[in-house]
Amino acid sequence: MRFGLFGILSVVTAFCACTQSSPASSDDDSISLNGPHNTKFSSSSKKVAKSSSSRSSEVSDEECFGEAGEPWDGTTAKDFACGAGTKLSPYIILTAEQLARLSFVVNSSDKAYSGKYFKLGADILLNKGVVIDEKGALVADSTKLHKWTPIGNSSVSFDGNFDGDGHAISGMFINTTSTHNGLFGNSNGTVQNLTVENSWVYGGKYTAGVVGANVGMVLRITNQASVSGKDECIGGVIGSSGQKNYRDNSVIKNAVNKGIIIGEKNVGGVAGCATYVTVDGAENLAPIEGYGYVGGVFGGIGSSSKNDVKNLKNSGDITGKHFVGGVAGHCGGLTTVYSNNQPSSYSCWKSESWPCGSVQIAYNEGAVTGIRYVGGIIGEVCHGFISSLSNKGDVVGEGGTGGIVSSMSYTKTTAVYNIGNVYGRNYVGGIVGYNQEGVTNSAYSTGKVDGDSLVGLMIGYNYNTTMADYYYLERGKQEPFGLNNGGGVATPKSEDEMKSKEFAKILGEEFVYDSGLNDGYPVLSWEKE
Repeated sequence: MRFGLFGILSVVTAFCACTQSSPASSDDDSISLNGPHNTKFSSSSKKVAKSSSSRSSEVSDEECFGEAGEPWDGTTAKDFACGAGTKLSPYIILTAEQLARLSFVVNSSDKAYSGKYFKLGADILLNKGVVIDEKGALVADSTKLHKWTPIGNSSVSFDGNFDGDGHAISGMFINTTSTHNGLFGNSNGTVQNLTVENSWVYGGKYTAGVVGANVGMVLRITNQASVSGKDECIGGVIGSSGQKNYRDNSVIKNAVNKGIIIGEKNVGGVAGCATYVTVDGAENLAPIEGYGYVGGVFGGIGSSSKNDVKNLKNSGDITGKHFVGGVAGHCGGLTTVYSNNQPSSYSCWKSESWPCGSVQIAYNEGAVTGIRYVGGIIGEVCHGFISSLSNKGDVVGEGGTGGIVSSMSYTKTTAVYNIGNVYGRNYVGGIVGYNQEGVTNSAYSTGKVDGDSLVGLMIGYNYNTTMADYYYLERGKQEPFGLNNGGGVATPKSEDEMKSKEFAKILGEEFVYDSGLNDGYPVLSWEKE
């Protein structure tokens, strides 16, 4: 049936007596949404004292060279500070000039550095002074800034392991219309334990603060750069994250965005485009703005049954026009967004074409504003499994507006709630604007819901859906469904009833009662952790 709604690596290395090494980390570390640690190295002389390693005889008596903390002079170092490029003895980068060397050897396809290990030994300053203001605007004189050449480009990708070791890279300046932009333009390796801050990035397709195009692993990364771009796949941490090969997803863990992100299509706080991805821990804290496929964490999650996405959080305000969500603009489906203000549309076939995959444990508290397909968590879902989702932000749209999802088809939904207010024109619901042939259970909504037609406190239009345990805060004579065509039922509750321990038990084991949280309404169990 066709549907169209409107037609780190662990190393132990000390660089000098005045430095403090950070704790070892591994790819299997538990996920936290607090960003990477901030242990600093420092160096006051061009010759850094001998380094040692208790785990390897490769680097037992080595001197590292480079004056850490100095701003980039625009040149490229002839060598790295020290190291052999192995896991136990990575190449150490202490200066901006040495970081520029990494860009040079990768972009020149120097095979001698393929698959090698690199590690920051100090914070890196690419341009001194204040580059952006608190609103993300460029305030530095661009004619006096050194332009950064991303590590990797449309033809060459970084295939090694880059460990920021909790350090920050600041003052990065990119201003271009070309594709593949960020600290790394293109990566199929591992980038981890790093913050990019006080930086300004503008580019074409695949533009981000840290990795423009990723098919590898991005772990424990924080972006504080202001990112804007023309075209699509514009993100704070990653522009696009896609399939590494026919077997493996790209991986994103503990990625945080604090930079203001502005783009056209597929614009997200953590990643603009994401397909064939495994995600565990992604958070956005900044305003995100775009035209189509706009989300707090992901602009769009492309079609793949292999998508495994969880532990997502957004607190920034999200503004777009078509397919807009607090967490993601859409997930799966055959979607269309026109650039000339024509109506957007999507199709979802019963044969499981264009599947969303799985989205679990997601939270939004930012305001979400758009025109068509606007949801507190996701704009549109096709053939997905979505679970443990909560929305507290107000959602405003016109055609197709929902507290959790605007429109979804053939999707299994469990353990969701909305306390935000939802306003639209038609197909407006506290949980879903339009729901077609899904299976859904354990949901409640307390927010105000208002619109012109097909407006329900739970679902605007419900078609042939299997439902259980749907509850809503009673609001006069307002109905739970704008139109219920072959669906289930929803039960009204008073405020006192919904704020009771008994109500949390009725909702199921995914919900818990805590009078000190959520104004006394039940919360999902993970929200108490």
